Amino acid sequence: MELHTCLWNDVQAFSFSDEDLTPIVTRFPALKVVRHTTHQQFLDQAHRADLVLTWDFESAWYAGCPKLKAVLTPAAGNDWAQADPDNRVDLIHGSFHGEILAESLLGAMLFMNHKMPDMLLNQARTGWDRNLQTTTRLLANQQVLIIGFGHIAQACARLIESTGAHVTGVRRNLEGAQASASRLEHIDKLPELLPQSDHVVLLLPETKETDRFMDSERLRMMKQGSYLYNFGRGNSLLPSDLLAHMDHLGGAFLDVTEVEPLPPDSPLWHHPKITITPHSSCIYREYKELFITEVIARIAHYID
Repeated sequence: MELHTCLWNDVQAFSFSDEDLTPIVTRFPALKVVRHTTHQQFLDQAHRADLVLTWDFESAWYAGCPKLKAVLTPAAGNDWAQADPDNRVDLIHGSFHGEILAESLLGAMLFMNHKMPDMLLNQARTGWDRNLQTTTRLLANQQVLIIGFGHIAQACARLIESTGAHVTGVRRNLEGAQASASRLEHIDKLPELLPQSDHVVLLLPETKETDRFMDSERLRMMKQGSYLYNFGRGNSLLPSDLLAHMDHLGGAFLDVTEVEPLPPDSPLWHHPKITITPHSSCIYREYKELFITEVIARIAHYID
């Protein structure tokens, strides 16, 4: 069998070297591993591939892969790798992101909850104002609402609830859903839940249904002084909608934006109540190791 890889990336934490692939070679000595550095290089040899590890895979490429059994991608969402239109080849997304993103989200919540943006401004003006955090509360017993309650959100809920906070997960489909939160509610309950929540987290995928999901009407429903976080996809929250309601909100933390990279002239950069990270919630040293560990278990299935 041949395993072909197309795992280069502009982000160093997401770009796999030969050394990163060593555990696969060690575990499966009879498996031929072919590493490509361009898509064209892969396409020229695609007819030989039994398995593919890749960030990108276009639907048209499946026709040139008669032996292909599975495409495995580190990505959690369907942004880059497309499914086989003939449903012949398995498309398997990474499922290890939850424990990684959960730490980033909890860090963001603690940062906003204790008014650290105000403290950074205080430092910039060389102030010593010990009253800025007077109104802050412990995260314990606060209400956290997670919209888009998939497997990543479940990992987030477990970590957040370890602080004593109460998590409510929201989904479109409750049938067969695993509840790892204090409550699990249908999306229709948002008009009731948004005014009660101290922290609202968006973990929505990019689909037509999620375009401008957190619109002006829903932002207006949020509790006065509450915090909004977007760790899903940027299409669900437009800058114009968010900026129009920042006086009402306590603050916003955005790891994703509608346009990425966020243009330098975007007013989001300069708003004192908005914190931005460059879609980096999963950038940790362990990212590649976790993916390879998961891939080894997947490959064993196909080889066996």
